[in-house]
Amino acid sequence: MPSATFGLWYAASTTEKKFEIEETRSHTPRTIMSVQAALKAPFRVGTKEVYLPNFTVTFIRTPRMPASFAKFIVPLNMNKLDLRDYLYHAYNVRVVSVRSYIEQQKVTQGKPNAPKMQIKRWFRPRAIKKMTVELESPFVWPSTPTKEQLNEQWSKDTHEQARKDNDKYAEMRGRLADAAVDRGERLSMREQAKALLERREQWKPAEELGFARK
Repeated sequence: MPSATFGLWYAASTTEKKFEIEETRSHTPRTIMSVQAALKAPFRVGTKEVYLPNFTVTFIRTPRMPASFAKFIVPLNMNKLDLRDYLYHAYNVRVVSVRSYIEQQKVTQGKPNAPKMQIKRWFRPRAIKKMTVELESPFVWPSTPTKEQLNEQWSKDTHEQARKDNDKYAEMRGRLADAAVDRGERLSMREQAKALLERREQWKPAEELGFARK
């Protein structure tokens, strides 16, 4: 076989094999599953596939709403069709209708995370977008755990006490440390003063109590 003829034959054979490989890759199980899911959907779904989403959808507990409705906090750039496709593909939840509204936040004085106090500088936090969907099948929230169950499983009292201690430490070490007052010490001094006025206790100098300065 001449060299030119062999070169044409080799190029044609490799191109044909390349097309076969690309055709095989285009019919991977992932693609077949996505096509099947799109065919089963009762509505027209989007064509963009998202594998690593960088957004957050928050499911809100709404005890006053019927079980056939659900409310979510979504990003501002998400629309109704995005939420409908997301619920269907991620959780296989079908919705009948979607309503959305943007909730403006209250104006505050200064930014929350500002290093210094900003007086007479008004700031409005970023708006929150909420969506309410009507579910095809109702969803009932589980019952709220009691205080005993929370203490037994997650030690709620311990976490609450730790949070109070952290808040107290932050107040004593923060930017208003000079104006901070220990409420427990204030109540103790009030009780001692009341006992002295009612003559239930007798005043003693600091030297006798061992608190004198050396």
